[in-house]
Amino acid sequence: MNKFKPTFPDYPHFLHGGDYNPEQWRDTPEIWDEDMRLMKLANCNEMTMGIFSWAELEPQEGVFDFSVLDTLMDKIYQNGGRVILATPSGARPHWLADKYPEVLRKNEDFVNEHFRTRHNHCPSSPVYREKVRIINETLARRYAGHPALIGWHLSNEYGGACYCEQCAEKFREWLKQKYGSIEELNRRWWTRFWSHRCDSFAQIEPPMPRVGETCVHGLNLDWKRFVSDITVDFMKAEIKAVRAFSDKPVTTNCMGFYQGLNYRDFAKELDFFSNDTYPFWGAGTKQTAEDIGFLSDYCRGMKQGQPFITMESAPGINIGGMNFKKVKSNGQQLLEAVKMVAHGSDSILYFQWRKGRGAWEKFHGAVVDHYGKEDTRVFQNVSKVGEILQKLDGVVGTGVKSDVAITFDMETLWALNGSAATGGWSDDYNGYRKCAAAFYNAFYESNIPTDVIGYEDDFSKYKVVVLTVPYLMTKSLADKLKNYVKGGGILISTYLTAVADSTDLCYLGGVPGAGLSDLFGLRVDEVDSYQNPSVDGLHHNCKNAVSYSGKTYPLSGIAEIIVPQTAHAVAHYTGDFYAGNGALFENSFGAGKAYYMGFEQEGELQKALVKTLIAELGLNAPMNITCDSGVCIRKREGDGENYYFVMNESDEEKNITLDKTYRNVLTGEAVSGKQTLPDCGFLILTDNK
Repeated sequence: MNKFKPTFPDYPHFLHGGDYNPEQWRDTPEIWDEDMRLMKLANCNEMTMGIFSWAELEPQEGVFDFSVLDTLMDKIYQNGGRVILATPSGARPHWLADKYPEVLRKNEDFVNEHFRTRHNHCPSSPVYREKVRIINETLARRYAGHPALIGWHLSNEYGGACYCEQCAEKFREWLKQKYGSIEELNRRWWTRFWSHRCDSFAQIEPPMPRVGETCVHGLNLDWKRFVSDITVDFMKAEIKAVRAFSDKPVTTNCMGFYQGLNYRDFAKELDFFSNDTYPFWGAGTKQTAEDIGFLSDYCRGMKQGQPFITMESAPGINIGGMNFKKVKSNGQQLLEAVKMVAHGSDSILYFQWRKGRGAWEKFHGAVVDHYGKEDTRVFQNVSKVGEILQKLDGVVGTGVKSDVAITFDMETLWALNGSAATGGWSDDYNGYRKCAAAFYNAFYESNIPTDVIGYEDDFSKYKVVVLTVPYLMTKSLADKLKNYVKGGGILISTYLTAVADSTDLCYLGGVPGAGLSDLFGLRVDEVDSYQNPSVDGLHHNCKNAVSYSGKTYPLSGIAEIIVPQTAHAVAHYTGDFYAGNGALFENSFGAGKAYYMGFEQEGELQKALVKTLIAELGLNAPMNITCDSGVCIRKREGDGENYYFVMNESDEEKNITLDKTYRNVLTGEAVSGKQTLPDCGFLILTDNK
């Protein structure tokens, strides 16, 4: 496996640092010098600056003040650090909104938003784009040659939609370019339903839940695509402004499985993918570790296995998105960092370096607390992470080789949610993310590395590909799947396969559509669904279940009634009026096989199926060692170099027995035989010469 080039060619090391907001301490510059001292003690070598600094950098239109940034760029470099510089488009200054109100968004009620929070700009606004161009070019021109600069951070967590007339008109232009004529749009959107036929593109409005159209599924889906595309276009304009003066690599911090944007389209424009990772440790060590692995593999898959950057994580507590806040143990803080590295991250960066005194995120975890000293538990843990990363330069640029891939397609998730009103398959009920995670965890528990990929990626390099609830299906994707299986691949697909085309029009002639009935050798006759997560949070398993290999597994949401053709059933339903009917099918096709799982299940049956496939296909873990359950093994490799991460992802001691002698990367010592890992403990080993 070839090694990837370092993300930052000028600085081929693991980055350790994070968001730094020195302008918040402008009135107490002595804190800046203290920060330099503390950065060294925390073993940090990077700071990300300028993310929300626009009002400081340009306090009045056309009047710039770079004094703080100049000072800190110099200080960080003089103290051995490097800087990723941000463009400040995520939060505009007050003067801009006051003088040019057209830059502000309209919300989905078609009401003008006031100056508020962040990311409330209109991405179509020529004025806003011009003001962003000016500040971005000014920053790039000023700092392009600064020795501290290693890369660019575009805006911050792009997100949201604008419903103003500018965006509506851009949407119409987008639709006209896509469909060519209003007649074709009417056909693809099925607008004869409820007399919703459009006579011209001018009649089309964005879908607005309380004041507009939301019952045309093609409209809902295309609007999601447009919002993602216009945001990508806005980002490309930012990239163009920066690259007019600087050749440093660019990225933007994404938000994991955020459904507002299609990050695969963003990744195509970026030099490297970066993500904000905030796991919920309240779910328990084992579950949280699996969640980190799944998200990290998703990020690594954004650019065909290239290592990604963890742009934000929480040192200590995370205040966002959770009803209660769980403090990490010492072991969990270190395990979280090592876990992300094991799955492909070439950095551990934090939000944030120093806690602010006021406003929204004043209690968010930070390396430096309000207390301001280094003798805190969190600071000491961060320092230990830095010590580890300093010894991993050889890992930079290495990849993770996988024989298994699981698809995660954002457009499919949009379509499933957009069809919720009539299909009953909203995000809580279609099981999309739960289904993907269930298969991921099934391979994970057997220590089989897994890539999380998109439909555009190369399937041929995998022995097994799992399609996650592939409700949307194009003819080209259907042909790709057939060729993959004909060539010897093993394909697993799930309920709601190939129900509709790319504009959410249902296929005629039966499901699976798009000509896939011969691949799976069956036809879906009906779709039964059961109450799954209820409003009050209780879980209701249906009485139906599936029998597989002599065991019975309860269902959890969806059960399809299937008519086999050439496929044969390897599992059967045990309840309801269709008891005895096939539920899981296997069909030979060319040199490969296609499996069809016509039901939703919590994951135990997936584990049983996966263990069968592991034995049949000879899938191997990254190391040939014996280990207790709860120990995860991952390997990063490239150009003949191998690094093994052996992690105890439980709350109790675990044992492993090594198959040969390795070198402990962190201590330099030779390691062999039986080893005991404490809870959350880990080893980083190599067999490099």
